[in-house]
Amino acid sequence: MWSSKALCVLFCAVASSAAVAAPLACPANMLDSGVRHVLNNAALYDGPPDQKVDLAPVPAGRVDRWDTDKIDPYLVCKYKGTAKTVTLHAKNVSMCAAGMKPFRAHCK
Repeated sequence: MWSSKALCVLFCAVASSAAVAAPLACPANMLDSGVRHVLNNAALYDGPPDQKVDLAPVPAGRVDRWDTDKIDPYLVCKYKGTAKTVTLHAKNVSMCAAGMKPFRAHCK
């Protein structure tokens, strides 16, 4: 039988690990009607993208960066040759970045 102390330690460990976000990344490509499209752009929004509060990145060499403190970040992944996007809710991250060759976008 579990002791109250052991259950408390287990609960605290699970709760604290849930509060730390895993890194998120845009998929390198997506399928739309059987056609593969390559990631070629990304945008960051404060709140859901339909609220249209897109944020301007800060250029940092070959990548653009966004500081995500005090916002509710949504990373929108855009693909060449299609209007379809992938949207990632980037909870509990400290920064997002996009750029490089091949193009990549991620939050951590």
